[in-house]
Amino acid sequence: MIQHVTHVFTDLEALTVEIGTGAVSLAAENSQAQLVQIYCAEANKEHIRAVIAVIAAKFPAAVVVGATTIGEVAHGRLVTNQTVIGFTFFESSKVNLIAMASEDGDEQAIGTEVGRRVNQSFSDVAGILLLATTISINASLLLEGIESTLLDCPIFGGGAADYTATNTSLVFSKTEQFDKGLVAVIFSGTDLHIESSSYLGWQPLSHSMRVTQVDGLNVQQVDEQPAFAIYQRYLNLPKGDEFLFNALEFPFLLERDGNLLARVPVATNSDGSLQFVSQIKEGETFRIGYGDIDLIIENSKKQHEKMAQFCPQAIFLYTCSCRRFLMQESVELETLPFEAIAPTFGFYTFGEFFGSSRLSLMNATMVAVGLREGPPLKNQMSEGFSPLAESVNATLVKQDDPLANQHARVVARLMRFIKVVSSELEASIQGATRLSMTDQLTQLANRLQLDQVLDQQVKRAERYGALFSIILLDMDYFKYINDTHGHLMGDKVLVQVAQTIAENTRAADIVGRWGGEEFLIIAPNTSTNNAALLAEKLRSALENIELPFAGRITASFGVTGFLHGDDPETLIARADIALYAAKNTGRNQVVIDHVAQ
Repeated sequence: MIQHVTHVFTDLEALTVEIGTGAVSLAAENSQAQLVQIYCAEANKEHIRAVIAVIAAKFPAAVVVGATTIGEVAHGRLVTNQTVIGFTFFESSKVNLIAMASEDGDEQAIGTEVGRRVNQSFSDVAGILLLATTISINASLLLEGIESTLLDCPIFGGGAADYTATNTSLVFSKTEQFDKGLVAVIFSGTDLHIESSSYLGWQPLSHSMRVTQVDGLNVQQVDEQPAFAIYQRYLNLPKGDEFLFNALEFPFLLERDGNLLARVPVATNSDGSLQFVSQIKEGETFRIGYGDIDLIIENSKKQHEKMAQFCPQAIFLYTCSCRRFLMQESVELETLPFEAIAPTFGFYTFGEFFGSSRLSLMNATMVAVGLREGPPLKNQMSEGFSPLAESVNATLVKQDDPLANQHARVVARLMRFIKVVSSELEASIQGATRLSMTDQLTQLANRLQLDQVLDQQVKRAERYGALFSIILLDMDYFKYINDTHGHLMGDKVLVQVAQTIAENTRAADIVGRWGGEEFLIIAPNTSTNNAALLAEKLRSALENIELPFAGRITASFGVTGFLHGDDPETLIARADIALYAAKNTGRNQVVIDHVAQ
């Protein structure tokens, strides 16, 4: 059985008494392995050494790890500007340590080495606690390295934080302290069971935006503008040391592998770029998000119930500082009920580690970890979870105090109001955008949308060397159809042509009405020769249409591809020359621009 004792540090003398004759001493009896986690508010190396020295004197074989924080969790409650110490004693399991310093650029190699060591040195691994200085290293690369070598194994933990600055965080072991590095605790044993889970509770709010330039962990441009401009425009946030604390509650929300991920900017740079602790990829789309307190509370209740079913003997929490800033005094609505299940201990982080076969550095989440030796025992705590939890919640809500937790209530209602208004506004804007970007007759893209897409494709091709081609087509003898059968019949022909083009192009192709009886197809990632094959397919499909009032329909095609130095005007001009060459040499044919061949 695991036994856990949490100590809130006051002074070295009280700590000495606690571990010598108090609850810690009693819990340590008959333990095979001892883990001590120390989470402290300040990166005071002398203070950390002094605390570790007292602990090491009593428990020389203990694995000792820790990190600086931006909030501590003791007995399920938030404490601030304190040092909290968690003593966890295992009856049959083992705990081992890996501690490694890091330098810029070697994070992936270090991660690979961590995974290799775990595979080679330890058996029956049940889970790994990972603490790292996420502010000073590229933790995304670290996780990529671990993932490349580590066999399927749950990893959980958090990034070291700091109350006063974002560049003075520490992680440490009994003998080493790192301002760039990691410590990992490997839990192993055939009788050890670990249940880990995470949840977010943030919702997208703004319109969708695209990351257009990235350099490492710095997002330089969003929609071709300096990334900081979006926080200045939407939230009127100033640059400077306080940026992190102003932006914490409004992360980027993006979707990967079907999961919604939050990415919190931690600093601004002089060039207007934003610094993150988690990787964001160029080309990804995101929306600015906000914390939905109702959703957070709802999700937390599900986690409490799930954890109670697991019957843990100790619970560790690694929860993002965003949640503390958002919920203020109401943050214990999600942490304190865990204490009704098992002793609960942890800290507020700069990024959370969570995953097994796929590892992620999360932001804005809470990671809850339950540990148990042996089969689940329906002990007094787990059996009585519901009434205990209700008692805890009743204490937090303080039913006799109408102003209790008012901050959370007001924020929840305000965010609900903003969400509904934003949804209504977005629906109106999307409708208006569709109208403004769509040709009303053919329901294809109109000239405005085609101009925008063409401009985007040219910029993309110049930046990344991506190829693309365009096809410009013009209906043959269309004036004769209008003059003979009238404009209404001419419109029917245009609609039929539009449908045929749409049915014979790819989903990635952008098809639109360029003007009159001219149509434009923009074909991304397509060579000129392949675009010519597509044009021939379209020519054949149109030629096979026969309308009762108009007979056969034919069209002439001009094809060209992007060349370095092109702008939209030069590209269209070459396609136009090829098109009129097709017109002047017999119509109903495809001509490739000779410059692009």
